[in-house]
Amino acid sequence: MNILVTGGAGFIGAYTTQALLAAGHSVTILDNFSDFLYSPAYKHERIAELLPNLPAENVIVGDVTDASVLAAVFNQTKFDLVIHLAALANPGRSLTAADEYQRVNVDGTKALLKAMTEASVSRLVFAGSSSVYNDEVVPFKEDGGELRPRSPYGQTKAAAEALIADWQAEQPGRQATIVRFFSVYGPWGRPDMAPMIFAQRVLQSQTIQVNQDERKRDFTYIDDTVAGIMQAVATPFAFEIINLGRGEPTTLHEFIAAVALAAGKQAITKLRDTPDGEMRITYADITKAKQLLGYNPHVSVGEGTQKLVRWLQSRLAANKKID
Repeated sequence: MNILVTGGAGFIGAYTTQALLAAGHSVTILDNFSDFLYSPAYKHERIAELLPNLPAENVIVGDVTDASVLAAVFNQTKFDLVIHLAALANPGRSLTAADEYQRVNVDGTKALLKAMTEASVSRLVFAGSSSVYNDEVVPFKEDGGELRPRSPYGQTKAAAEALIADWQAEQPGRQATIVRFFSVYGPWGRPDMAPMIFAQRVLQSQTIQVNQDERKRDFTYIDDTVAGIMQAVATPFAFEIINLGRGEPTTLHEFIAAVALAAGKQAITKLRDTPDGEMRITYADITKAKQLLGYNPHVSVGEGTQKLVRWLQSRLAANKKID
């Protein structure tokens, strides 16, 4: 297929593009290389490393909210499928930048759906998030009732899902699969996410601040997440929402301990107050993913942290930045 991946220079986007190319698809990525959460240089280095065979003309620098950019992209190529990963992430950061999250995550999705409609592209896979859930009932089920996100980020992802549901229902034949991600980590991960912060600070013998009240996250290794995305690409549905987590929440202290074991170092931790908007737990019920996609995450936290630490050690040894 000819596939457009928005946010293709991002962490999940670059690995997804790599897998799509390996499967024989033709891929174009659209990314604005924003410096909002981390440096564009890191993103350029990421795609140079992971996507060396992607033609330069298939890397389009542009914003998903820009209608003229989208029109040009869809006029250039007839796409069979769009994988929409472009978004502002990081729930904590959204507390002080809610308007920007609305612009990118909601208005950007609306603009993309309009461009797809005008170009007669009828199939979409969308990157949802565990942040759409509230953490009062676990595990998180896709049909578990009303969504009450704790952060503006989660609210924008839920709003984007609603836009997609309406778009799919408007016209027979449209297909949309929403895959909700859970704390994805691994080499080339986002520098602003806890796994990368923990690993860097352990390796550099720096203090890690951990919440006083214990928090759990359904840490999911990048290979498992990408496998789920690829299964969603291979299995079209009229409309489905599917969790892609590991289904085994880990406390932050347990994750830090796994990082320290992989690094052969002692973690230095300091307790702090829990930041506003942070969820107590994320916990995916992956029954639906197993039934509909054959999804089977296999990378344990122990194995995943070893892979992350080894990659990070090599970068630090080469004096390469992760920012």
